Amino acid sequence: MVITMRKIPLPTPRQEEWADLELGVIIHHCMETYHPDIPISQWKCSPDRMPAESFAPTDENTDQWLEAASKLGAKYAVFVANHVTGFSMWPTRENSYSIASSPYKDGGADVVADFISSCKKYGIRPGLYYSTGCNGYYGINDSEKQDYMSKKYRDYVAMVERQLVELWENYGELFELWFDGGVIPKELGGPDIPRLIETYQPNAVCFQGPSEHTQNLRWVGNERGLAPIDCWSTSNRNTCGFGGDEEDDVVGIGNPDGEYWIPAETDMGNRRQNAFGGGWGWAKNEESLVYPPEELLARYITSVGRNSNLLIGMCISQRGHFEDSWQFERFGELVADIYKSPAATTRGSGDEYVLRFDDFEPIRHIVLKEDIHYGERVREFTVEIDDGGGFKPCFYAHCIGHKRIIELGANVSAVRLKLSKAVDTPIIKEFTCYR
Repeated sequence: MVITMRKIPLPTPRQEEWADLELGVIIHHCMETYHPDIPISQWKCSPDRMPAESFAPTDENTDQWLEAASKLGAKYAVFVANHVTGFSMWPTRENSYSIASSPYKDGGADVVADFISSCKKYGIRPGLYYSTGCNGYYGINDSEKQDYMSKKYRDYVAMVERQLVELWENYGELFELWFDGGVIPKELGGPDIPRLIETYQPNAVCFQGPSEHTQNLRWVGNERGLAPIDCWSTSNRNTCGFGGDEEDDVVGIGNPDGEYWIPAETDMGNRRQNAFGGGWGWAKNEESLVYPPEELLARYITSVGRNSNLLIGMCISQRGHFEDSWQFERFGELVADIYKSPAATTRGSGDEYVLRFDDFEPIRHIVLKEDIHYGERVREFTVEIDDGGGFKPCFYAHCIGHKRIIELGANVSAVRLKLSKAVDTPIIKEFTCYR
């Protein structure tokens, strides 16, 4: 094995914890749910086209959402507190475009509080999504040209900061903060997100957070549940938010020689396509677009099984229920089935590991894990199987990281892991064959 010694980045304890959770959900139940036919290009007209009075669930049940997430196997959940329309799912003090102006519970609802309570009930770590760069109520869209020094934008920035204080101060500790599209740096006119995180939620991991934050996550580059074959947890940039480029190493594959620990989160909706354009929101008569649980399992293999976490979208219906709970329950069973029958396992440090069986074993999956507490040290590896004619290669890649799942489906008498390149001595936390 070739070992090249050099300093490598390490995860924070919270980033390690996040990686161990592996599977989360992101929950969309917002104004767009009640206007599925309005295209995204018109969301900026939200106050006129989507008045607050139109948000009217008949039987909203956050316990039902989180129970379904629990059966899926999700360990954390992100709720969309303020999507691009600018409609707030809590009774904000900043404007009237919120749930307090809806007929739901006669204006006395607070879905953020309900979500947090349900997370606690089911032992799921809570997170919140907030759109800083797009707000239809205020006519703001950072994807278009903005005068960041104008009074209109400065007033908007001040409002964003006050709303984030409401969310981050009043609902307890949050596990993940989700910034869709990232945040504009303060020096360019954006809100002072770094100061607010440090003051109110210093322990949170941040999806596309500001570069000053030391516990960021990056976007994998698609919304299909698909991480690259080699998906590194490191990059030469500490955010894939504002100013990012899809050709930059911070999106997609990452960079094995990067100086920052910024692991990938892979996201996808539980439905193929609908009103939100990517399977994120509910619409009528789209039951045929629900992914079969077996297809979700394939996406689990191509995300969690490729050193990424998987974040699955939940489409909440107009009545306030997650109508596809059967899908989540079956998917959870399929994932559990992967790990229910281990044939052999080992761990350690070094360049070669062999698992031998008394007879031929029908091995369906091979799971590899580095101990990421010490960073990603493996740079090249091969898995070999003996199916009766001696060892022969069956899988080759560069990155192991937190978890690598290899689908095998063969009767074998032995499986061998060979590490050919590394940065420092590799530490294998798990090498397991499952029947």
